[in-house]
Amino acid sequence: MQFLVRVLLSASLLFSTPFAASADEAYPVRDIRKIVVSGDGSASATVLKRAGEHLKRAAKSTRRAVAIDRAVMDVRVSGVRQGSDGRSTARVTVTLDGPGEPSRRTLTVNSFMPEQRGREAALGDAIAKRVALAYHLAPVATGKATYGKRPGKDRKEAGGKRRTPTRTSIQAYPGGEKRPLVIPSEAALTVRSRALPEGSRKKVAPCVVTQAISCD
Repeated sequence: MQFLVRVLLSASLLFSTPFAASADEAYPVRDIRKIVVSGDGSASATVLKRAGEHLKRAAKSTRRAVAIDRAVMDVRVSGVRQGSDGRSTARVTVTLDGPGEPSRRTLTVNSFMPEQRGREAALGDAIAKRVALAYHLAPVATGKATYGKRPGKDRKEAGGKRRTPTRTSIQAYPGGEKRPLVIPSEAALTVRSRALPEGSRKKVAPCVVTQAISCD
């Protein structure tokens, strides 16, 4: 019985070892120091720029627990196809040039964007996310689209017009006497000046009209 158990364990180790080695060798882990993104005629400048910016930020944000071999990552985008249903696909070849023999792997990346306007940007984001995940880089955080946002304060409004601030001017009542400022209490209704006889030189005293005082 013990002999049978040993045979089964040896067989499982024998079959599992090549698969584990191939999984580790499929996408080697390196300390990426430089990233170059290029493409053929099917890849637009938007796709290449978007993927390159995201991958460079991801490589810069990646922290390794131990020191590992450094490498330069070359990303080549080719065979870009866009369908009428909003689906896009591209063939991405990643080459790591570092110590030893260069490592080269090819990925197929798919993306979906119903609107034509953001379709190329979506494909660039998908390429960056797929490569970062495969080569154990920091997660790619794609930003939101800048179009369609409401204009902020003191910015140009839609249509190219700038909001003109409204100015309010305060004019003094002509010929009026200067009266002291009175802030009425919560019970006050209005503020009037007391009626003085003609020719009187007394100071004008304000009168607060309330529910109990009428000032007449």
